[in-house]
Amino acid sequence: MSVCIETYKQVNLVEFLAEHYGLKFKKSGSGFVTGSPFGVDKKPSLFVRQLGSHWLFKDFSSGLGGSIIDIVGHLEQLSGVGEILRRLEQLAGGHCTSVAVEEKPSETRRGYDVGQLYHSFRRQDPDVCRRYLMSRGIDTDLVKELISAGEVVHNRYQGKSYCCFAVRDDSGGLQCLDNHEIDGSGKFVLGAKHVYSRDWQELPHAPEVFITEGIIDYLSMKTLEEEKIPGMALLGNQLIFEPDLLSNCARIISALDEDLGGTAAFVDLVNGYPDKEVTQYPLRDYKDPNELLQSRSRFRRLSPEEKLSLYRTFQRSDNRSELAREWGLDRSHMYAIVRDVEEMVISGLSSRRPGRRPMDQPQTMPDAWQQIDDLKEQNRNLSLERDETICREEFLKLRLKWSEIEAAELRGEPFDEKTGVLKKKQIKKKRKRRR
Repeated sequence: MSVCIETYKQVNLVEFLAEHYGLKFKKSGSGFVTGSPFGVDKKPSLFVRQLGSHWLFKDFSSGLGGSIIDIVGHLEQLSGVGEILRRLEQLAGGHCTSVAVEEKPSETRRGYDVGQLYHSFRRQDPDVCRRYLMSRGIDTDLVKELISAGEVVHNRYQGKSYCCFAVRDDSGGLQCLDNHEIDGSGKFVLGAKHVYSRDWQELPHAPEVFITEGIIDYLSMKTLEEEKIPGMALLGNQLIFEPDLLSNCARIISALDEDLGGTAAFVDLVNGYPDKEVTQYPLRDYKDPNELLQSRSRFRRLSPEEKLSLYRTFQRSDNRSELAREWGLDRSHMYAIVRDVEEMVISGLSSRRPGRRPMDQPQTMPDAWQQIDDLKEQNRNLSLERDETICREEFLKLRLKWSEIEAAELRGEPFDEKTGVLKKKQIKKKRKRRR
């Protein structure tokens, strides 16, 4: 029976579940994922992968896991191993052929030397990398150590700046260069991908170890845990290290991303180390350790308006440490923000054309709207002044008319109340009308 069980465990579980139970799988990391057949889940929670020659599954919605024997027993509600094997024979028809994992072709060396590239990158100013890491919330002292040790260098490629990490093995040999775009989300690796760690001496003997996907997350964990726990970064979600590396570790802390790839890698850890405690780091609904780190107030991202306000206050402040405490920021992070604002101001002034802007030309949209309101007010005032002038003119005409009538009365001259003082021609016409 043991031989039969061993044979069934080598059956491709993805094809078996798809054919006999109608499950539809998608590739995820080193395995496959689908919706749980044991209940309702909001997102796919059943993960399947091949470990060695065996196919294994883990269902996170129900907590079930194991081999083809276990999943068929749960799906068919069978309790005995004999019943499960008979059911498997009915389903598989006795054809139990193992299916190998589709391996990715190994990376081929390109036409460059990683060591020469690294030495050329070291000649460039790493200050932009320092500001980038500090803006991501990495501890200031840790950033200084990385730069002084040459573990972080500045790579200028196609007009873009990259924070480049030198990835070395446990003997100190340079394996690859992991590049992170400073003003974007681009990433690429030069050389053969290798696990990154600054704890090679501690890893074989540590009672607990954390594992992250990227180097930024690794450094974030070092900042969050104050470097108390050793760890490693996979440079992805594949377990590309020797299993014996963690042979003496009792507890593995997964600080992998909260996505399908990270979850699949977590399943790999659970299945690859069944004798160890594998736990998830409490990310508190954040995607990865760096998001959790930046959620702290002292490393929070400021809006452009907040950065400008901080810069103005910084220029007037005599106590910079107190200012950092008032803003709830790390002091080194505050200085990095001030430098970024200064660089933006210099860049903005450098891009302006020579010459003075016309006085009546608005510089911003609020200035333009204010100028429109001012013109409306001026137009309204001019209309009022015009109306007042017309009224004053009519009033003066009336006063002049009545003054002439009063003067004619005093002189005894004839006058008309409508037209005023009568002239000689008008008097003659009046006399003719009377006749």
